[in-house]
Order: sequence, then C-alpha cells, then structure tokens
Amino acid sequence: MRQKTKTANPVSSYLQDVFLNKKLNSWLGFLLIAGIAALFGYIMTKGVVLGVGVIGFIVGLSVILICFLNSQAGVYINMVYAFFSSHFSRFLFNDEFPVGIPTSILVIVTFLGLFVNNVNLKENTSRFFKRRPIVFLFIIFIYLCVQMLNPIPHSFEGWFQVIRKVFEPMLMLFIVYNVFTDYRKIARFFKALFICVFVVGLYGCIQQWHGLFSFEEAWARSDDERFGLIFINGNFRKFSTMSDPTAFGITMAACVLLFMVIGLNERKTSRKLILFAGSFVMLLGMVYSGTRTANAMVVGGASLFSLLTIHKTATKVFTLFGVFAFLFLIYVPIYDNPTLIRFRTSFKGNKDESYRVREENRASIRPYIYSHPFGGGLSSTGGNGEKYNPNHELAGFPPDSGYLNKALETGWVGLAMSCILYFVTLQYAIQGYFRVKSDKIKTLFAASAALLFSFYLGELVQEAVGQFANMVVYYPIVAIIIKLRELNKQPVSRDI
Repeated sequence: MRQKTKTANPVSSYLQDVFLNKKLNSWLGFLLIAGIAALFGYIMTKGVVLGVGVIGFIVGLSVILICFLNSQAGVYINMVYAFFSSHFSRFLFNDEFPVGIPTSILVIVTFLGLFVNNVNLKENTSRFFKRRPIVFLFIIFIYLCVQMLNPIPHSFEGWFQVIRKVFEPMLMLFIVYNVFTDYRKIARFFKALFICVFVVGLYGCIQQWHGLFSFEEAWARSDDERFGLIFINGNFRKFSTMSDPTAFGITMAACVLLFMVIGLNERKTSRKLILFAGSFVMLLGMVYSGTRTANAMVVGGASLFSLLTIHKTATKVFTLFGVFAFLFLIYVPIYDNPTLIRFRTSFKGNKDESYRVREENRASIRPYIYSHPFGGGLSSTGGNGEKYNPNHELAGFPPDSGYLNKALETGWVGLAMSCILYFVTLQYAIQGYFRVKSDKIKTLFAASAALLFSFYLGELVQEAVGQFANMVVYYPIVAIIIKLRELNKQPVSRDI
C-alpha cells in the first residue's frame, strides 16, 4: 500500500520560496521593496519620528513573518531578543519599553509556525507528552490553573501573570523539541547559545573595566530600591544587557558549567580553546554581577559533574584545579577588592547577616505553610503581592527563595510537586548519560545535568528557574535532553 504523503500548505510554501529561498529575488519581492521605499520616502517628508516608527513597525512585522515561516529561525530570534531586549529598552526607551509583550508575540507566532512548516505534530505531540519530565510539568501547570479556585481571595490578574510566565516557556520547550530533530540542529543551537552568552558576558566585563555607561548609571539611580540592590559596598553590580544583576549572574553561572564541561571533553584543540576562553569571559561576568547565588551554583554544578565523571582523568585534573582555585579565592590575603569580598560572603553561611535575616523570615512563616497546604494563591508574596493583592496576608513578604515562594503561593502540595519535577528531570539527564555509548552525547548529558542541578541549587536562595532569559536556556536544554534520548540509536554527527 502506498503511504499518504503530507502536502505542504501552498501559500506557506510560496511565501517561504519568496522570502527565504529567493531572498525577495522575484517580481513580488521587487514590487514589495519598491513599495516600501516609496512609502518611506513619503512618510519621512511628514516627520522623522513618524518615519522611524513606521520603520520599526516594518522591521517588527518582518521578524514576526520570519518566526512564522521558519520555526528554527524563530527560536534564535527569541534567544537574541531574550538576552538583549532589556538593554534595548534601557538605551532607547529609558526602560519603559514593555519587553514582555513582544516575548509573548514571538513565542506564540513561532509556535503557530509549526503548523505550516511540515512538522509532524500529531506523532511528535504523542511522543512528547509520554516523557516523564513533560508529564510532571503538565500536571503542575494544571495545578497552577486550578489555583484560580483557591478559597483565599486573590487577584485574577496576578494569577494570570504567573500562568503566562509558565505557559510561554512550555511552548518554547515544545517548539525546541519539534524543531531540533537531529544532532546537527542541536549542535547549531549550542553554537548560537554560546555566541549570545559570550557577547552578554563580554559586555558585563566591559561594564566592569570601563564603568557603567551614562544611560545605565542613570537607570540604576532612577529608583531607590533598585539602586540599593545594585550599588553595594561602593561598587555597582554589573547587569550587562539583561534585566538585573541577578538574572545576569544566574544565567552566566549555568552557561559557564554547560560550556566548560563541553570544552573539557572537546578533542579538537581550536574548539577547546574557544570554549575555555568563552567560558572564562562568562565566569568573569558572573563574578562582576555580584550574584552570590551564582557562585554557589557553579560550585554545586561542578561538584555534580565531578561525581558523574570522576572515572575520567580530565575530570580528576579539573576537580583538583577547581578545589585549589576555590581555596585560593577564599583565603588569599586580599581585603580591599569588593568583587572578591562579595564572592567570599557567598560561603560564610550563618556568619552572613543577610543569611540570618532570611532564616528568621523563614522560621516566622513556617506556621502559615503548615496550615495552608494549597498556599495563599499565585502572586501573593513580595512585590507582586503588594501590586496585585495588597490586602493579602503575604503581601510584601520577601520569599528570597524559589522553593519558599512555591511553598507560600502554592502550598506544600505545590512545593512537593515541583521537587518531584526537578528530581525527574535531573534523573532523566543522568540516566541518558549512562545509557548512551557516544562520548560526545555523554558530554552533552553531563553538561546538561550540571546545568540543571545548578538551577535547582540556585532555587534555594533565589527564584532561579523562571528568570526572563532562562526561557531560552533552561527549557530548551530540557527539550534537548528529551530529544537526545530519542536520537540515541542514530549515528552521531561530527558537528556535535
């Protein structure tokens, strides 16, 4: 019997041919360019501001069209936007540009593009929802949706904001799973991520060596609370192109682990040097961010990698060097460097004043957690609580931890479900490491496991999973882990 072949959408195919293959080298492309040129000329005569606005609209529309017609390109556009949109907003709009709205648009349009790009969604979706990490993630999403029925009064708007922040990464996870279908495409994703993170880390180093630029310092000083968090001990914490120093530091920490592990197991000398050099720049950026959580993330993730691959000589050398470097930074008699002092305070434990304050806060709120198994509702704590639920008992309470935030807003039931999800996801990566035979794929599993563990460790003192840029780091890595398990029996590309 002849198998039915899936026919492509004729409109989508024609548009792809015009815009992507022929690059507008057709009668429709020439007509479109001529029309745009004439329109711009007319508008610029009416006003420069109006002309710039129209140009921005055309560029934005073109980007949306690319995301719709090419989902793989859409993933990379989302990646670039996630890393650089905050800097764009600070530079051009005094941080008043609503960066979240374009994020939602780009993700949704890229997702819709799957339906017109000859992707076998029916078969892929069936496999996707059978994977353990996805099953538990979907269960948690349903639980968060049901939180709308929480008997404790809370804001619908605050609930919706959390649902949106969970739903969009889930879409990105599904997109990556469907787009990166072979080793070559996965390798291309890691290369693109490396370039983006390297540029972001390098810009953070430039901020340290040159000092903040005038528009960045003005932004930091424009809000007293923000200034208090960024300017510490006479030194500005660096935030690079990202929304704040914490997001910058956490992202750098996770990516340092990812690319350092890949570089450690790379056989080609030129690639090894590039990966090590890029990882060193990321590490410097992380340290300059002054994010103490990031320091602990690197130590924890490196420890897991060492335990996972301790049988390798390269790992033993790496571990020995890492231990000596850590002890040197902790005990070297240098006491006038704010960056080094900030790093040391990450490992003082109960000797640190902020640590004691956090422990006191956690002790005072435990009775609430025990008596509210389903929590106080989404967006009921911290600044979101003051914004969306000002009359709530938890409004303004600083959770200072991803796990504590889940325990307060979704109850110990929600916290238990999240811990199970993290365990299952990490287990999935570690099992993949021991099941595959290819050394290159083992490296990707080991690097991914170190990255995941660092995020879960970071959740102890920050909301590490859920940061803005993590949508193009954490969730795509989860999708790639799942895809690598499925591709295990295929021959490995040399590009990995």
